[in-house]
Amino acid sequence: MTRNTFVKRVQGVPEPGRLDIDTGRFTPVDPASAPRTHGTLAVVQGQTFALYVDAGTLWLQWNERRWPMADLALTYGHDLEAQTTTFAAADRSITYPAWWRGDPAFDPLIPEEDELHDWLAYAAVVHSDPDMQASMLKSWA
Repeated sequence: MTRNTFVKRVQGVPEPGRLDIDTGRFTPVDPASAPRTHGTLAVVQGQTFALYVDAGTLWLQWNERRWPMADLALTYGHDLEAQTTTFAAADRSITYPAWWRGDPAFDPLIPEEDELHDWLAYAAVVHSDPDMQASMLKSWA
């Protein structure tokens, strides 16, 4: 039996959809008939990532794998010289072009706004903030 949850894709035009928890596949649904969403989803370099609540737990899902956010080893960081970002969750990692690559106004000494421009940075902020996790558990349940 397929397990699904409803999430909202946040890149480009936000749209609700069905996330197949077993495969990590996202299928858009008609907004007029969409049930309440229980999380958010983004696609980074062809990889599907989602944060959602299922069975009273906040999960991070990466394609077909998922982990309880509270128990997850997670890192996020930039290589300023290569202008790349690396995100790692458990035993997986992905390196991709940094959101600020090619931005002549970017200054690494000024506090960044990573979580506003990069969904994986947002996931890292959620991971580091127990109050935010509690709020998501309450609002997405």
